[in-house]
Amino acid sequence: MQLVVDKLEKSFGIQEVFKDVSFMIAKGEKIGLVGVNGSGKSTLVKCLLQPDYADRGTISFEPGIRVGYVEQGFGSIGNESLWDFMMKANPEILSLRKKLKELEAASASGSQNVLDSYGRVTQRYEYLDGYNYEAKLKMVLFGLAFPESMWQMNASTLSGGQKTRLMLAAALVSSPDFMLLDEPTNHLDIRMMEWLEGYLRDFKGGVLVVSHDRAFLDHVATRILEMEGGHLRSFTGNYTKYLAQKDILTRTERAAYEAQQDFIAEQEAYIRRFKAGIKSKMARGRQSRLDRLERLEAPVENETFSLRLPKAPESAERVLILEHLKAGYGENVLVHDVDLILRRGEKVGLIGPNGSGKTTLLRTILGEIPVLGGEAKIGNRVKIGYFSQSYERLDPKQTLLDNFLTEYGLTDEQTRSLLGGMLFHGDDVFKEIGTLSGGQKARLVLLKLVLDGANLLILDEPTNHLDILAKETVEAALEVFDGSVLVVSHDRYLINEVADRIWEIEDRQIRDYKGNYEFYLEEKTKRKQAEAVKEELPKRSGETGHKRPGITAAAGSLETCGQEQKFAAAGNRDEASPNVVRDAGKPWDGKVKQQESKKKTTRKHSPAQLADLIEKVELRIREQEAMLGYLDKQISIPENQMDLEKSRAMAAEREEYVKTIDDLVQKWEELLEEQDMLALEES
Repeated sequence: MQLVVDKLEKSFGIQEVFKDVSFMIAKGEKIGLVGVNGSGKSTLVKCLLQPDYADRGTISFEPGIRVGYVEQGFGSIGNESLWDFMMKANPEILSLRKKLKELEAASASGSQNVLDSYGRVTQRYEYLDGYNYEAKLKMVLFGLAFPESMWQMNASTLSGGQKTRLMLAAALVSSPDFMLLDEPTNHLDIRMMEWLEGYLRDFKGGVLVVSHDRAFLDHVATRILEMEGGHLRSFTGNYTKYLAQKDILTRTERAAYEAQQDFIAEQEAYIRRFKAGIKSKMARGRQSRLDRLERLEAPVENETFSLRLPKAPESAERVLILEHLKAGYGENVLVHDVDLILRRGEKVGLIGPNGSGKTTLLRTILGEIPVLGGEAKIGNRVKIGYFSQSYERLDPKQTLLDNFLTEYGLTDEQTRSLLGGMLFHGDDVFKEIGTLSGGQKARLVLLKLVLDGANLLILDEPTNHLDILAKETVEAALEVFDGSVLVVSHDRYLINEVADRIWEIEDRQIRDYKGNYEFYLEEKTKRKQAEAVKEELPKRSGETGHKRPGITAAAGSLETCGQEQKFAAAGNRDEASPNVVRDAGKPWDGKVKQQESKKKTTRKHSPAQLADLIEKVELRIREQEAMLGYLDKQISIPENQMDLEKSRAMAAEREEYVKTIDDLVQKWEELLEEQDMLALEES
């Protein structure tokens, strides 16, 4: 085991954070640590890094293990370039390089001790993959969106989010055997998250990651540890599987607790009734049994805020119209030629890499920055509610109570009641807003959206600082909201649940996908496959003669399929060859083929028409083969093979591709024969 924790406890004064925490993590395990804000997750991580910080219990890492750690926020970064900072991320590699040079210089003496030392140092250097260290640095920097143009920048000039990413990059290249990651996806866009997910899945060591990103936990975690009510529980599988197990466990525990409470109430009623009468001895016996009874703890009921958006006022059908819109700052154009319409009741997820212009587009729509070209028009009777990730609507020097009294003119009692629903109780209302956490500020802005009564919500990262329970509350409110929503978020789970349309900023333009996030992923995959096929066509355009269009390795078994394929139903025509009519039920053999070719000569095309038709059919064959090749790769993935329903669907889809390719090859051969016959007639 790379990590063993046994009976760990931690308290602050009389407040117990957790007790009796025990778990083990083996090499290769990817563990997600979840729990509501304040449940003790970060405190547990601190205990793992500083065992003396715990009050009781033991923490044992495997001897000699190297632990990589990335904390929330960012650490200290000196006045050096990004590249120099990253080079120092693994000091052992640099030390070994220096040692190797010294030993190489000393090896001229022929000393056996020097040669032995050189062998040991070389073995360690190879174990740390020192020869590929620079290549690994480049791979990680590119993966976390640090292009080569930034590598010589002073690292101290980076933004807070960039510094966090740089610290993560340094941890990944430090050759750790075990990694502790506290909210590693903060400040990462979707592309970076997907890259990090792949990196961690391939990482050979153990990982313990604290995260509120449900999609990330689904893609990375092999086990979930849940911190709740001061206790830690383990659930096998990723986040989705944890939810299912948690639901069963919660219902079972609640039923057991309620049954025990009913039993206790029944026994106590009997004792009260007969403790002084003729059955007093029996009553005392029951009291004795009650005293010995091990009481079950009440199931933990995590407190969550209430969020119910009011019914959206009526508005025009088109709530937002973008016409030839160009947005950015001065000469820096981030998006251009945007022609989109957001209609009443639609919910759009706006996605794209960090720096692509998502927030700039929102601010342009709101009129906070001038348009660089075109128009951004708001429909009639449209009232906007805006959630800014920088919380401009909150005065940091005001108290919570004063801020709401000033903006909405409510009474003290009304304001306290509303704030109580957002988990601000008692003297919390007198706190200055500037002292609140990001999650607390987010709850205040969400409350203002409720009070605004808007019919168009423009939301910029509304769930950034919320725990999973709070995110689910926001999702539920947005799902039932009957107005329009335009939300910027890197939370793929939220986008998939709420949005019925995706706008993706890519190459300074916006692509419109009419579906949720899963639909967007499917459509984008199809588009990339089609683009890959088009890129292959020029490479094959030099092929001459009657060489059959290339069947890919994945479809290599199709070489003889065309001979076994029967003709389609009579009258079945194809747009690539509209004059070809195939007979039903006749097997494909040389005799029939010869007869068919004679028939074809009576239905002539011009040489130019034939060349065009042949090219179209060849293109379609290559497209279908590319899709078949991709499908074969998906079929080979073990997870897909284990899903019986999915496996059957993919097998059926493969049969369709095979049949389509066979039909297309047959058409292609017929067209070539007609071309040959025309050439003979002309000669």
